[in-house]
Amino acid sequence: MSEKSPLMSIPSIESDAINLAASGMRLKTLVYIRWLAVLGQALTVILVHFAFGYSLPLLPIALLISASAILNLLVSLNRKPSTRLPNRGALLYLFYDILQLAGLLYFTGGLSNPFSVLFLVPVTISATNLTRQGTFFLGLTTLACITFLALFYEPLPLPAGTLVLSQTYILAIWAALVLGTAFLSGYAWLIAADSRKMSDALTVARAELAREQQLSAVGGIAAAAAHELGTPLNTILLVSEELKQALPAGSDTAEDAALLHDQARKCAEVLAQLSQGPETERFIKDSAHHNFLSLDNLFSLATEKYKDSHKKFVIQTHGETADIPRLFLTAELRHGLGNLISNAAEFATSKVTIDLYWNENLVRAEIRDDGPGFSEEVLDRLGEPYMSSRRGRGGMGLGVFIADMLIKRSGGELNFRNQKNGGAIVEILWSRRELEKSDPFSK
Repeated sequence: MSEKSPLMSIPSIESDAINLAASGMRLKTLVYIRWLAVLGQALTVILVHFAFGYSLPLLPIALLISASAILNLLVSLNRKPSTRLPNRGALLYLFYDILQLAGLLYFTGGLSNPFSVLFLVPVTISATNLTRQGTFFLGLTTLACITFLALFYEPLPLPAGTLVLSQTYILAIWAALVLGTAFLSGYAWLIAADSRKMSDALTVARAELAREQQLSAVGGIAAAAAHELGTPLNTILLVSEELKQALPAGSDTAEDAALLHDQARKCAEVLAQLSQGPETERFIKDSAHHNFLSLDNLFSLATEKYKDSHKKFVIQTHGETADIPRLFLTAELRHGLGNLISNAAEFATSKVTIDLYWNENLVRAEIRDDGPGFSEEVLDRLGEPYMSSRRGRGGMGLGVFIADMLIKRSGGELNFRNQKNGGAIVEILWSRRELEKSDPFSK
């Protein structure tokens, strides 16, 4: 059937390849920074009050410094130093530090205190390690605290005759801190974002190289197996052919011999394909014109060879029929989809349903079976080599791995999940621009 679908459930696959948002900070780093702040604050208060003779309100100042020390101890005792705080946890940690510094400066002269420049530290830390939204939040918090301290604060008990800063100078300090916060956080964010982008790109490249090496190793094993199995398989073909001819026509044994010969011939065809180079059989036919077909015909062709599995295949389209994607059926698509459909047919109880969705940007296919579904322990690891897709019934676990690699080569992405009422779902997402090729009949 065909109907119009808005594809609201299809996520965009044309977003940035690299996510520049960081994933948090190590707790050990934040704890060390706070201990340095606590020691520095305590030492400064002791020197100013006792060595220089300035009368400071020690009780509220001591309470603020002690609160930071106690909080640091509690955090250190309750969590391992190697713990990586998520983005929100690190933001709350730095948010407290800003408020604590604002409290200390309120009792010690506000922005006239030269240590007000320390407001730049939490925002800079956030800009180099946390998300842009979190850094913006801490920047606004810092701006609010600076503005408050420019208007409300307890003056320092300076001796008579000491230079007193005018409100104009306080305003200049406020402007300098605001501009410094904006400039340093912005600059630090750009530098850290470039660094993260390069690091992420290198990680992706290494992962893809590792997967290509794994696929190459699997291909080498397949070629070696094809070579080793060729001779005994040819013997089976020869003997089964002789048995088929020698046995009485129409007998059960003759039918068994014919079936044995037919299955052995199919195995020989598969081994012959494995022995060929990757470009030998790029298309099903010699001419690419015979392999330019619509999306629904692609899946009809992919399910054709599994009709003898006695499972019902239903292909449903959801989109404008006149706008259905058309593409070349390459060897990658044929084998990748074949592995996925074969897996669904093997584990389905009676039915495999394929739903096809498309719009001008995206193409999505869902392969659903009514079997037991994926086991929870392997669901997150599907696509890795030698990871079987179903509990107790899978083979070597290479089918899904190979399908994942081949679908990715066609520009697609695989996702696996289970249905609420049982059964597995394999979702394939393509960018339509990557999947769909130009019409070979056009001039």
